[in-house]
Amino acid sequence: MRCEEVQQQLREFSTGELPMDVRQTVQAHLSECAACCAELAKVDALAGFLTGAQAPPVPSGFASRVLSKARQRQEANPAAWNLMRWWRVTSAPMHAAAAAVLVFGLGTGALISWSTWQPSAAPPVQASQTDLLASYNVDYLTDAPNGSLAQTYLALVSSAQEGK
Repeated sequence: MRCEEVQQQLREFSTGELPMDVRQTVQAHLSECAACCAELAKVDALAGFLTGAQAPPVPSGFASRVLSKARQRQEANPAAWNLMRWWRVTSAPMHAAAAAVLVFGLGTGALISWSTWQPSAAPPVQASQTDLLASYNVDYLTDAPNGSLAQTYLALVSSAQEGK
């Protein structure tokens, strides 16, 4: 193993988290490499320091100060748009205008959707018995060689026309 690979695994080696085969490979490297042994000593010293260290005490009133500061920033930030806050601070004419726009939009949508689902007075269009090649303007495909995609398409269209 190279030193870089070993040094990346020193924390897991120190805590015993490495699989046995990798642990043996790292141990063999450590027995031959003084630089990696020095790095392992640093990792062990740091782990010992962190294990014995206590977390600093939280000052009294810290949580309330953080929350009040967050509220101040939220109120001062105009980019954070909130519908409920906007509704509370706007005037009655703005409420009326917003309601009018909403009613107009919903009414227009209802009118458009109503006209699309109503049955048509015209009878349904019957399939015509006209020449499909002429109706689809694909008569230029008639010169296609046998076995080509165009010829296959024409055969399918012709068979569908004959089946009617």
